[in-house]
Amino acid sequence: MEVNPLIFREYDIRGVVDRDLTPAVVRRLGQGFGTQMVRLGQSHLTVGRDGRLSSKTFADALIEGLISTGCDVLDLGLCPTPVYYFSLFHFDRDGGMMVTGSHNPPEFNGFKVSVGKT
Repeated sequence: MEVNPLIFREYDIRGVVDRDLTPAVVRRLGQGFGTQMVRLGQSHLTVGRDGRLSSKTFADALIEGLISTGCDVLDLGLCPTPVYYFSLFHFDRDGGMMVTGSHNPPEFNGFKVSVGKT
């Protein structure tokens, strides 16, 4: 499986659903992020998602990938992005990912990535 390198942006990961982002690609993203976080000793992570049609499927695939690396994952479910950021502090998590298409057109989805509380 090839991952389109153009999905990796300066501040997030994003692409077109079913072209750039598939459950298999998202699972691989979870494995990669989880591996790095475990190496850093920061394996207590949070995952949230927005209401886009693909977000639940992507959150499930992401969590599967993270757990496969030994991460402890708190699944917030459907929530606004500010709640995801709040959860990093409130639950004292080491980081995480928010599945969100943000302001992009409906055919897109993506991820905001946090290492630490930012």
